[in-house]
Amino acid sequence: MPAVTCRFSDGGSFIVEGEVGQNFLEVALSQGVPIRNQCRSGSCLTCLCGTESGSEPLILRRGQVTSLLKSDRELGKALCCVSELMSDGELYFDYPSDETGPSEVQSFIDSVEWIASDAVKLSVELADGDWLDFEPGQYVEISVPSSEECRSYSMCSAPEDLPRLEFMIRILEDGSMSNYLSEFAKVDDVLKLRGPFGKFVWSGSRASPHLFIAGGTGLSPICSMLQHIRSVSGKKPQMTLSLSCANPDAMLDLDLLKLLEAWMPTLDLKLSVREENTGAFLTGNALTPIDFESLSPDTEAYVCGPDGLIKAATEKLLAAGVRPENIFYEQFVATGNT
Repeated sequence: MPAVTCRFSDGGSFIVEGEVGQNFLEVALSQGVPIRNQCRSGSCLTCLCGTESGSEPLILRRGQVTSLLKSDRELGKALCCVSELMSDGELYFDYPSDETGPSEVQSFIDSVEWIASDAVKLSVELADGDWLDFEPGQYVEISVPSSEECRSYSMCSAPEDLPRLEFMIRILEDGSMSNYLSEFAKVDDVLKLRGPFGKFVWSGSRASPHLFIAGGTGLSPICSMLQHIRSVSGKKPQMTLSLSCANPDAMLDLDLLKLLEAWMPTLDLKLSVREENTGAFLTGNALTPIDFESLSPDTEAYVCGPDGLIKAATEKLLAAGVRPENIFYEQFVATGNT
């Protein structure tokens, strides 16, 4: 029977024992190990762990598709929710073992503002007595009113804006949340939030140049990072944001982006559209305007959007010599209708 030691950043340590082939997350949680988790399908990266060199206590379940990139697997990273027990070994988690878990809070709608032809910005304020700390780049689950469904959305506002939170949300045809926001939502409606979740967060580095790559509403967590960087005192890193949308009408919150560029002289915007370009934007996807050959190995790259963008960006970044540990990403994975 394999025994796996789980070590946390505060020195906390747990030993998990189970049968070969058992789902590791399920076994660990049943034995009281405080592993962060959310989707349990290999999509969200919340249950990410690291392994020591030469140790392979876990193996990816056969046929399982995950959002964890090959480059991260080669670095010894694994997702507990889609991994099976294989052998003795050690796992490392970069957060403390005494976390209280996600918060469940109530909020009230302040506004629903159209920021593109097919996207809105949802602004809410936490109810009195409720609080929800988060790091820029994280997301929460929002319950769809009058249903048992919930959807995951990244904050586009910074932690400094609390108790106000904002979200960029794509409006899709016949989506549960989309229908509510576009047809029924009104000021002071109650929305239940649960979170925060996710490991796609700003590193806090000031010295390294930053490259932000976003497709569509993948801009939302990146906006949270940018607004947080603006708010913190001290030196700002050199930053490039490359955003692509389908067409000019779908360009997200252009007024906010221009303000961020005006407020932060070290930020360079590269805005692209893939079709129907009127000349106001570059033509192509979010990778088109980036000079990858000029990137330094120390560049910190933050990529958010659909699977194809994540994989293509990562391949180009690695080929350009950017260190794998400096590439951070979050893949948008649809769960039913949005």
